Order: sequence, then C-alpha cells, then structure tokens
Amino acid sequence: MGLEATSRQMFVTTGIAGLAGLVLVAVSQALVQVGGAEPEFDAPAAEIQRFLEARNETLYAIGTVLGLLAVVALGFFVAGVSTVLREVEDRPAWRSAVALVFGIVFVALLMSPGWELAAYRIDDGVDPQIARYAFDMGNLGFANSWVALAGFLTAAGWITLESRSLPQWLGWLAIVAAVGFVAGRAFWTTPIWLIPYSLFWVWVVVLSIQLIRGRILAR
Repeated sequence: MGLEATSRQMFVTTGIAGLAGLVLVAVSQALVQVGGAEPEFDAPAAEIQRFLEARNETLYAIGTVLGLLAVVALGFFVAGVSTVLREVEDRPAWRSAVALVFGIVFVALLMSPGWELAAYRIDDGVDPQIARYAFDMGNLGFANSWVALAGFLTAAGWITLESRSLPQWLGWLAIVAAVGFVAGRAFWTTPIWLIPYSLFWVWVVVLSIQLIRGRILAR
C-alpha cells in the first residue's frame, strides 16, 4: 500500500472513530439514564441513592459497556488526529506530540472507575454517603479529564490556525472549547461545562467529516 493510500486510510479510520465515539456516548448515556435522569453533580446523598436504585440492571450494564467502547473509539480518534496534526505542523512537530500526550491522559481518565461502582452494589444496601462519595469521585474524575481535553484542543487549534490545513473557524472552535473546559473545571459542579462539551462534539463531527472526505490540505 502506497503512502497516499495509507494516509487516506488513516484519515477515514480517524473520522469514523470520531463519529462512532459520539454515537456510542449518546446511546450509552440514553441506556444509563433509563429510570430517571442523572442528578446534578452537587446533588444530596438521598437523591443520588434513589437514582442508583432506579437503574434498569440490564440496560445499565449494556450502557456502561458501550461507554467503554466509546472511550476506545475516542482513543483511536485522538491518536489519529495527533498523527494528522504532525503531518501538517511545521518542524519540529512538538505541538502534535503535546496533543497526543494530553489525548492519552484524557482517555486514561475516562477509563478510570467512576460512580458506576456504587450502582453495581446498590442491591447490597449501599449507604447513601458511600453512594455520594462514589458519585463525587466519578464526576470529579470526569471533570479532571476536561483539563487534559483542553490541552489536546489547544494544541489542535493552534496547529490548525497556523497550518491552514483545515477551516480556520475549526481552529478557533477548538480554542474556545479548550478555554471553556478550563472554566468548567473551575466551576465543575455547575452546568457551565455543558457549553464546551457541546462545542467539543461539534468540533469532532466536523473534523471527522473533513477527514473522511479527505479535505486536509498538504503542509
């Protein structure tokens, strides 16, 4: 397989991984939420325990597995995007390396155990305060992943703006989302994180489509 064909395959695989990540996250969350929406990050212990008790055991298990598969897809996506960034970045290609490191940290934090542990033990009579502790630990780990994601998006946006290999607005979108995630981490118990989170997925979808269509300009 020639270099051009290999690059094309990488672009398509990365794009598909990005779109698959979105679909898997959406389906996973839909299944996990069956029985009632997830409480706010700062919800009281009793509300958290009621939420965990209301889960559909089968759908919840399927949802958590799909959530892990979503993280795997995002791992492929961040690795592929970092490789693409390295190809279009001026040498030395240090910012794409930074993007890869932060991308790996982001995926690793998402893979760490969360409040799902309490849900699997709810039939054993989990104490409300223990349930809240597990819930808080899981949500704080998720919030910490935003900082790593902000680092990844900052590097990606910077390279995009400088190389002009992709639409400039896509670079700015990455930068704005990165700033939003840092602000979201500072106020992690508030819904402000939903703004950069939405912008991130818009960025993922547009970039994935660009990659699948081969709309990446040479350096």
